[in-house]
Amino acid sequence: MSHVDQQELLNWLKPEKPSEYELDCTKKIGAVDYVIYGEKLKLILTEAMNVLINCGVSDTTMSGDVGVVLCTAEGDAVSCNLGSFMHLVSSVLPIKHIIRRLKNDPSVGVREGDFFFCNDPLYGSVHNSDQIIMMPIFHDGNLLAWAAATAHTSETGATEPGGMPVRARSRHDEGMHFSPIRIGERYKFRSDLLNMMENFALRSPRTFIIDLRARVSCCDRVRLRINELGHKKGPDFLIGLFRLILMNAESSARERIRGWNDGIYRAVVFTDSIGLKEGLQRVALTLTKSEDSLSFDFTGTSPEHEGSYHAFPHTAVAHAAIYLLGWPFHDLPHCTGTLAPCEFIFPPGTVLSPREEAASSNSVMIGSAIMSLLPQCFSRLMFDSPQQELVSAPMGNTGSGCVISGLTQWGLPVTDMLAYPLNTEGGGGRVNCDGVDAMGFPWCPAGKAPNVEDEENNYPFICLFQKYARDSCGHGLYRGGLGAQFAIMPLLVDHLTQMSHAMNSRRHTAQGLFGGYPPRVIPGIIIRNTNLLEHWASCDIDITDDIHDLIIRRTLAGEYCFTAHFRPTELLHKGDIFIEFSSGGAGYGDVIERDPEGVIADLCNGQISSWVAEHVYGIVFDPDTLVLDLNKSKSRREAMRAERCLKSLPYRQFLESWLKLKPPDEILKYYGTWPDAQPNRNIFRF
Repeated sequence: MSHVDQQELLNWLKPEKPSEYELDCTKKIGAVDYVIYGEKLKLILTEAMNVLINCGVSDTTMSGDVGVVLCTAEGDAVSCNLGSFMHLVSSVLPIKHIIRRLKNDPSVGVREGDFFFCNDPLYGSVHNSDQIIMMPIFHDGNLLAWAAATAHTSETGATEPGGMPVRARSRHDEGMHFSPIRIGERYKFRSDLLNMMENFALRSPRTFIIDLRARVSCCDRVRLRINELGHKKGPDFLIGLFRLILMNAESSARERIRGWNDGIYRAVVFTDSIGLKEGLQRVALTLTKSEDSLSFDFTGTSPEHEGSYHAFPHTAVAHAAIYLLGWPFHDLPHCTGTLAPCEFIFPPGTVLSPREEAASSNSVMIGSAIMSLLPQCFSRLMFDSPQQELVSAPMGNTGSGCVISGLTQWGLPVTDMLAYPLNTEGGGGRVNCDGVDAMGFPWCPAGKAPNVEDEENNYPFICLFQKYARDSCGHGLYRGGLGAQFAIMPLLVDHLTQMSHAMNSRRHTAQGLFGGYPPRVIPGIIIRNTNLLEHWASCDIDITDDIHDLIIRRTLAGEYCFTAHFRPTELLHKGDIFIEFSSGGAGYGDVIERDPEGVIADLCNGQISSWVAEHVYGIVFDPDTLVLDLNKSKSRREAMRAERCLKSLPYRQFLESWLKLKPPDEILKYYGTWPDAQPNRNIFRF
């Protein structure tokens, strides 16, 4: 077996044991130099990140869903500039594979001027659309460090366009899977390998090649700057600096953990599809905090299935890193050492630890469950700690990915994932404030949503509207941020194909916190054979720019098609309108404790509907003027609280009736046995 055992990959996430030489080198680093040159490393990576974003052409690369990581000669990440924190994990593992399996192989080796490529999840990548370039950095002939650049490029030659086929049943449906392979020597691409890789991406060769070259340019900029620093300060200084960053990061993380209460914290979330079909699944987490360590146990998670929503253990850890490095450890060094106090347990045969043949191109979809679990556990863990201000309900975590494929108006083949719906999900309600509207991409909070003009210049469609989606947030004392609504129509070509990978059509994975509501679920909507072009030809532009109103008023003729949020590849013709939503964030706290004036403000701003204001938040107002009646609102809320008390039961009585409940058998096929989610059938992959 050539690939790495899944447990071995998890072990590689721990920092390598320091040598005596490295420890001696740390003694040469003074406190002032540590701060100055630690910041210098960040500036180097910031410059390299700008190179990557400005040289790339895919929608997600230009929007910042990328990562640049600097690693030690042994492969431990010491500094980074990340759109997505998960690339801190995915960058380390292929480098460690090269060091352990290829560096001393006489047929391969590692030499100055080499650069390597990897996109295979069995070797540490998140999924095969996240493609990594790794470049060794030498000083006077000795290996000093590694640079890694990762970007999501939406074509791998899979059975469906976009690299993330929603109908994939095994890895053999997913196209290109490259284990770590040298694709460049003496700072030049190998043309034979470049041609081979381009053949995998014939739906969008230009995007694939340019993004690939952008990654190499990014790594080379890191190499150049680290070489300059090495000549200025000497290799011993850098080796000592690298090791000191790792050591301080681990000690700081352990100190942070010691400040929290020991205990066991549990959470469970549910998903409603497997990528191929709808069906209930469970993802469970037991978080144990003991002294200065954390244990993440995912026992109780549903078994693997026939679809594409699987994540390997290291991919699950990468998704955990998004939350850990973004929230409880946000102010600590973003490096391998920060995650050293964390242990992860994944029972084999689950959706988070499937067999190697499982499809994992949509690993980010099941990974979104992890991003919803951790805020549930950590918000309870941190509530009475100095980090209380970081307590927050989850972001939307839906990953509303829309892939378009076909010919552009310039006659070029293109396949790309549109970044606008991805990068406009709402933030979760927090302990002291509402979530941020259209906060960003949960996988890449720093990502930006592209401008309409850029999208219409790059792709052969017109964007009818992109704006906040009313009522998309989870409600609460502090509501979640709003998501967005987005509509496009092929215009400059006769047709395009589109594919959507998502969840949350029946129930939302993200849950509210401390009584807050989850965000709303999301339908799939296409309006086919509309008469919009005829309206425009007659100068009739009085067409609503809100999908809710459009569905109710039906001001456009056409066939209104409603499906699950995920959609396999289908054809869009000129005149067809494709609708996509991004999810709002989950709510925090009890809805009837929200300030009535705040509810009215949301209503006046079009962020919530009158129905929600009245029936969810329980306020009374004039429907014409929207003037609040504070006394009647207080009485209504008192009545709502009294009604809750009448429905309440003693815990034992509630539990007795609750345990007798069971969902319909037809939605439990992928869940596993009820209620413990153990494997309930054999899965065969061909």
